[in-house]
Amino acid sequence: MKIKEGTYTLEGNKIFIEGKQLAVLERKKDIERKPKNYLAVLFPKFEYISGLFPKGEKGKFVFDTKKELFELELLEGEGKAVLKKLEPIQGET
Repeated sequence: MKIKEGTYTLEGNKIFIEGKQLAVLERKKDIERKPKNYLAVLFPKFEYISGLFPKGEKGKFVFDTKKELFELELLEGEGKAVLKKLEPIQGET
């Protein structure tokens, strides 16, 4: 799934983006060198996107997908999820 910057609806752990339903999920088992939480598409078809690395503040994460780096901020009190592109990942072209 191609991730786009923007502000989206957040309901619990679910993020609604252009007809798709994403979710911030928690790994069932601790895996060394992998973050506890990850981002995945739930609907229309399950698809793992990326591990979510905490970014200091509660509800802020950094993740990478398709050689792009993003910040995800969960504004639970406002019912919003904000996605911001940070920078392209250097190295592979």
